[in-house]
Amino acid sequence: MGYEEKAEELGVAIIDGVPPNGWWACYDPDTHTILRHPGLGALQRKSSTWHELGHAHYRHIGCNPRQEAQASMWAARHLISPEAFVDAARIDDDLIGIAHRLFVLPRDVKYFVKSLSFEEMLELRKRIGWGTP
Repeated sequence: MGYEEKAEELGVAIIDGVPPNGWWACYDPDTHTILRHPGLGALQRKSSTWHELGHAHYRHIGCNPRQEAQASMWAARHLISPEAFVDAARIDDDLIGIAHRLFVLPRDVKYFVKSLSFEEMLELRKRIGWGTP
């Protein structure tokens, strides 16, 4: 599912404009709207839109580090499937290489890994072949 379909499912409007504070995008809970900078590159556009949809999904009001991490992990889970992560990590074992193969930002990979439960991490490491002789 692309972000357009998810926005429709959540009832969120996405409009192009200039967000405050130099941000790439922002979510307005009052209007259930995402304002996205029109000058973003493809990766920035995709990543920031999914991140803001995470805020919409959780109906965040305001901005704090916990909400930012929650929105980033939710976005990463929509941007990266476990199968795609395993495939990329079998080829590259560093954050930037994996991100490049997945066509996401390195921060998306970081938050994907952060979102994994201990059991999920063990399973993915086993499937990738990390930590095995």
